[in-house]
Amino acid sequence: MPGDRPAIAYYITPHGYGHAVRSLEILRRLSDLRPDVEPTIISDLPDSLLEQGLGRLPKLRRLRLEFGLYQNDSIQFDLEKSLELLSGLNAESEAIIEREVSFLKRERIQVVVSDIGWLPFEAAARCGLVSIGISNFTWDWIYGAYVDKDPRWAPVISGCRSGYRKCSLFLRLPMHGDCSACPNIEDVPLVARKAGKSRSQVRSILGLRDDDRVVLVSFVTLQLSQAAIRNLKAIQDTVFLYKGPMEFDIPGAVKLDEAPISFPDAVGAADAVLTKPGYGIVSECLAQSTPIIYTERGDMVEYDVLVDTIEQELTSVFIDSRNFNAGNWEPSIRKALSLPRRAPARRVDGADVCAQRILALSQTGTSGRKRPNG
Repeated sequence: MPGDRPAIAYYITPHGYGHAVRSLEILRRLSDLRPDVEPTIISDLPDSLLEQGLGRLPKLRRLRLEFGLYQNDSIQFDLEKSLELLSGLNAESEAIIEREVSFLKRERIQVVVSDIGWLPFEAAARCGLVSIGISNFTWDWIYGAYVDKDPRWAPVISGCRSGYRKCSLFLRLPMHGDCSACPNIEDVPLVARKAGKSRSQVRSILGLRDDDRVVLVSFVTLQLSQAAIRNLKAIQDTVFLYKGPMEFDIPGAVKLDEAPISFPDAVGAADAVLTKPGYGIVSECLAQSTPIIYTERGDMVEYDVLVDTIEQELTSVFIDSRNFNAGNWEPSIRKALSLPRRAPARRVDGADVCAQRILALSQTGTSGRKRPNG
């Protein structure tokens, strides 16, 4: 019935910034559409990120159901550790699925949403529930890039695909890879947060002038040598913005954690963003038309897809890992700021589209099957 309050379980991978940010944006929009609906989030994302994304602490079941790839730092993955953990997850999958089945039945869940673990789809299928995947890739595509060199990845990939085949509807985001493991695919617009304050407003709040040269350094962590720090300290006439937990001990750098602005506000106020390509930061640069200076990010096939979008739609400059790690940022910054600023023509209302689809399917109990698009 349209007046019923649907019970929604929303699983969010802890891998990376982009999955969390886009999921929380969809949940925020869902709350706008149906304030009486309180989805249960299943993840081990930190409270600070959840509260930042939603403006409050949500109903949370703290659980790590999968992790994507094990990261040594913001850039490098440990594939051997990843394989070890994923093989263990594969071996325990039956017990995990049965635990989730019990949870779904106990909480009388009507719809399961996942970005982008595969085991929730197995559990939903056993309960006869509609399940919705939301992402720009599925993990079997990511892991498939490693199997030719190491056949031990094959059982992990097989386990992923078994789960994804049971997804009722996959809402495929732009900048996507191969999602064909899911049988029913529907393309949706970009999910991205928009700045709520103007460039001038943000700079005024931060005590900056409109003509200051401002670069937002976007990493979760960043380990730089003392030699690199010395090179960065020598850069003239540049204000660096950054957020914790990253530490950035550069004179004049502005830490944003206590400032009354959102991260998209900072993206919009910057002359350029210096980062590794990830779905979240690329999306927010697209939404704000902010130039991007990007470096390498380890062995992950999503990188090429994101770089294609960066180079086709944004003002962009590549900085190789040698110069990045050495703190030789000045030439790339100057080049990025000298180029014409491009304004991508993209819809960025994907959060609204996804939230409406979740609510529609929670009320009908059917997936509205379509043939895959492309």
